[in-house]
Amino acid sequence: MAFDLLLPAVPPGLALAVALALLSIRWLRGRRTPAPPPVTPRRLPPRVEPLIGRDAEVEEAVDRALERGLVAVRGVAGLGTSALAVNAGWRLVPEPERQHYADLRGQDPDSSEDTLSVVERVLRTLGRPLGSIESTEGAAQEVFAALRDTGHVLLLDNVERWSQVAWLPRYVPGSWLIIAGDLRTSPDDAIPTDVAVVQVGLLTMDDGVTLLRSQIAADRIEADPVATGRLAALFLRRPAIAVGIGRWLAENPQVPIAALVADLEQGAHDHALQTLLAMQLRRVRPAARRLLALLARTPIAELGLDEAVALAGGAERDVKQAMEELGQHGLVEKVRESRIRVVDAARTIVTPPEDWEAAWQRLVERFADRADFFAERLPREEAWGWFGTEDRALLQILRMRRPPAWAAGPLWRIADALEVWFALEQRHKERREVAHALAHAAKALGDADVRATAELRLCLIALVLGEPRVAQEHLDNAAGLQAGVESWPAQLHLARAATLLATGDEFAAVESSLVQYGQALPGGDTTGQATRWINMAVLQVRRGQVRGFEGKTDEANRLYADALGTLVQALGIARQAGDTHAEAHAQELLALVHWYLGRAHDASTEWRKAVGLYERSGDTIGQARCQMHQAAALPEANRREAARLLRSALRRLPATGVSTALARLHLARVEPKSARTQREKGLAALAPWDGIAEPLQVTEIRRRLQSLRPAGAFTPEASHDPA
Repeated sequence: MAFDLLLPAVPPGLALAVALALLSIRWLRGRRTPAPPPVTPRRLPPRVEPLIGRDAEVEEAVDRALERGLVAVRGVAGLGTSALAVNAGWRLVPEPERQHYADLRGQDPDSSEDTLSVVERVLRTLGRPLGSIESTEGAAQEVFAALRDTGHVLLLDNVERWSQVAWLPRYVPGSWLIIAGDLRTSPDDAIPTDVAVVQVGLLTMDDGVTLLRSQIAADRIEADPVATGRLAALFLRRPAIAVGIGRWLAENPQVPIAALVADLEQGAHDHALQTLLAMQLRRVRPAARRLLALLARTPIAELGLDEAVALAGGAERDVKQAMEELGQHGLVEKVRESRIRVVDAARTIVTPPEDWEAAWQRLVERFADRADFFAERLPREEAWGWFGTEDRALLQILRMRRPPAWAAGPLWRIADALEVWFALEQRHKERREVAHALAHAAKALGDADVRATAELRLCLIALVLGEPRVAQEHLDNAAGLQAGVESWPAQLHLARAATLLATGDEFAAVESSLVQYGQALPGGDTTGQATRWINMAVLQVRRGQVRGFEGKTDEANRLYADALGTLVQALGIARQAGDTHAEAHAQELLALVHWYLGRAHDASTEWRKAVGLYERSGDTIGQARCQMHQAAALPEANRREAARLLRSALRRLPATGVSTALARLHLARVEPKSARTQREKGLAALAPWDGIAEPLQVTEIRRRLQSLRPAGAFTPEASHDPA
């Protein structure tokens, strides 16, 4: 299993362009001890009082939540679905400190959040770790653990499809979940029958008039009953339109209701809100109208004041005033503190701004500057909070389809900052998104060095996720963008060594790559030197494993003893460099070598140290590997504890890879009844090696998985041999 021990010792920032390499290495070296992500509570929005015409639905939502634990409040946009759900949440839990709220609208105005993004938003809302989650099942367990017997309520608002939240636990004892939004369904994305649904419909005409009466004087409503009746029948049954009509009439006291009805009837009835907003737009100042046009054109749905100032290119006071003016006229809505979104209906009523390109450049450069600033400050709380809020906006910028020439520098800085951020959070799938976007942008802009950087990152991410074939493809792409082996940067040599270990036992080629890596390191690079010594030890361990398979025990033990000396040297250099992550790897390998040399007590001690170091460095995959080792080393009498450690490890390990397959093999032996399931899942974890060259350890683990039987016995001595 040793080749994947090498991978986390590789620095996540692997830029080939000099400026990117300096940024990546500088950022990553100072942050081997990330603080736990701070909990930034999002309480329920203020309740709407009075919520006219919705008492029965609120009561039903509360009753269903109390009865079932989870309730879906379903209604199309404009019906007040969110307000109804918020009021139900306040009824269930009136104490703000026991409320959790997440608005699931994403940063892309044209598409909804995918399930992975929703999982991230929910877990961040609850203050739960993200990097250790490798499946929606694991995420559901985290939600269950966070809410169980707390008396809390979690409201997920603006959910577009049931599949976004289908992974949530249906019932959490002592807490309540409310899902609110369109919840559009299809034959393969339907709300299950066991989920309680409160359907939100149109208001009655009387309730619509009552809502209007709360906004304008009664004499205006009663002055022309026929016009009021016509208005109620056509437009007042949707709360969003009724509120818009009330706002407009309040701002235009001289206009009779009949005149407004005539204007609204000139257009399509289902576009009444756009008609109203267009009428409102004519009332705002030119500066506010220009800001709305820029906001509507921006491919980022939600912006704060700082970003809006960059977009508009004006003074902060003037932009803030324009934002407030747009909000007063219902053209934008405030989401979170000092952040706004353009109302969907308002996007279609503005003309494209003439100075869009310059405004977009200012905004992109501002995001790049802020990403630089906060990446330097990770893992401080304010930096963690900023990236937690803005990482999707940064991704949206990075995904430009046709980036202009001026965007090169800002895009490279954004990509580097996101690589640091997602690596810290152990979010490797998002790291892959960033690297793919970087590769596309670099290709479009003709920058071969940055494109090679992206390919190299994709190679290493694939190795972390247990995908050797994909890793080899990206390594070949990165190498093909370089002039020759003699010009390769250090990180490319290291990636080649890792890929060779993942796809075979060509130890001479691996050793050559590691020598070239050491030669390419800049002087004084202690972290790089620690990495080189650790990787040499990995190579010695792998050679020892093969000799052990061949029955050459004496030679295997000599190699393990050599690895022990190499690791002592690596540990000293890692400590000198202050690199907790490299120290954790050296400690983990020391434990493994002690185990191979028959020193069980020393191995257990070193694994405990490694777990603590991995926890400090935020590496959940490293923690999981150590848990797997510890479980395999337990005596037969401790089957239950071994199973607990293995299941905990599997929640953190990727779906594929040698470590995952080995954990399945161990779990089958401590839980013989699950042998068939573990066999299937273990073999699936090795599927990436199907049809390609593989190291002997993969062949041996596959053979042992295939030979598993449901009645297999637990034999700890055999379960943690060199496989």
